[in-house]
Amino acid sequence: MQSRDPRLPVKRILVSGAAGFVGRHAIKTLLETVGPSDRIVGIGRGSTATSPDGVVFKSLDLLDSQALSGFIADYQPTDVIHLAAIASITQSANAPGETWRVNLVGLLNLAESIVRFAPKATLLFVSSGEVYGRAFLSGQPLTEEAVPEPQGAYACSKWFGESLLGDVLKHGHFIVVRPFNHIGPGQDERFVVPSFAGQIARIEAGLVPPVLEVGNLDAARDFLPVSDVVRAYASLIAQKAEIESGTVFNVASGQPRSIASVLEDLRQHAQVPFEVRIAPDRMRPSEIPVAAGDASRLSAATGWVPHEDWGRTLSDILAQARTNLRG
Repeated sequence: MQSRDPRLPVKRILVSGAAGFVGRHAIKTLLETVGPSDRIVGIGRGSTATSPDGVVFKSLDLLDSQALSGFIADYQPTDVIHLAAIASITQSANAPGETWRVNLVGLLNLAESIVRFAPKATLLFVSSGEVYGRAFLSGQPLTEEAVPEPQGAYACSKWFGESLLGDVLKHGHFIVVRPFNHIGPGQDERFVVPSFAGQIARIEAGLVPPVLEVGNLDAARDFLPVSDVVRAYASLIAQKAEIESGTVFNVASGQPRSIASVLEDLRQHAQVPFEVRIAPDRMRPSEIPVAAGDASRLSAATGWVPHEDWGRTLSDILAQARTNLRG
């Protein structure tokens, strides 16, 4: 991706959830697009000692509305990418109250701070393809025109967040993205692909027997490499002036892959053979057999198309899992 023209106005980009899986990849991509005078600040709970050059990280809890408002007033962001959330479906199911508090109240505090102290900023709200829920029962890749039927705390909190912004930022400028399943190095093992990779790495190291435990392999999901996903976010920020406030964009490949096929693709990169065994505690029967999205609107608006190599992405994930064991 080419660097931005330095003659353009200075950007002050804020990334919430910057220390998380997607946040780290988003900042890497943004660094490739900004000009020499632009600034990038990441915020999140805790701290990180690995912020890349050119990025400042500030420990800040979005639930602390006073501290957040003070920061927004000082920094005066031109663009805000809101990634911070409880994103694990399993985690949100086990802690629905915390999910609602973090995902909705944190968003409300951020939106109100923008309205008061940075009203010209564009907020890119990272919702989720999960908001479609039972609408996926149509069996077809869904466009943004499909009526969401979310299920569970995570999906519902994201759907309510979209509605919240339509009210709080009705005089501001915001864009909603609904990314589908994304994978890449650095994702934790609460998610299916890194769970498989972590088990394979432990099998290769001789730490466990050559048996990989799985849950439901029949479901099919729309997977994208995380680098493709964050490139979509950067492209929307770059094109924000041409995008009407409140516009929703799917970020998806349009090609569902069964969990079984993903596992077999990973097997091709494994260094030792292994057996696959159904583990009852991993079984989460899904009412949604196939979930996929149509990203034609995003492609038309920005020219974005996914282009990362699937096999290389899986290889990188497995390599990271092996590194984690050694680390």
